[in-house]
Amino acid sequence: MANIILVLYALLSTAGLVLLKLGSGTGAPFELVNGKLHSNLTFTVIAGVFLYAVSFLVYTYLVSKNDLSYIIPVSTALVYVGIFFASFFIFKEAFTAFKIVGIFLILGGVILLNINK
Repeated sequence: MANIILVLYALLSTAGLVLLKLGSGTGAPFELVNGKLHSNLTFTVIAGVFLYAVSFLVYTYLVSKNDLSYIIPVSTALVYVGIFFASFFIFKEAFTAFKIVGIFLILGGVILLNINK
């Protein structure tokens, strides 16, 4: 069950960050214009903040019920890999040899952390 919740966290966090990035195409959500605070919130930014906030609640649950030495590296790795693929497919960022090797090293580390679990 913890693994399903862990994947849910990674998906929510990745989706929230992607939506925040997509929504920030028009600039920062808040800016100072002539000394006044100007809001530039879009539906995409609000949806991103909502999903990221829900992911934080899921993360808090995971941390409270599982070993930190397991949850922190695995959740970080899952989100990093999710962002890597989202960056490639959605934002058309380049895959480099170093990034690909890095992803394999991250996945290898997660596997090593789980060998004796």
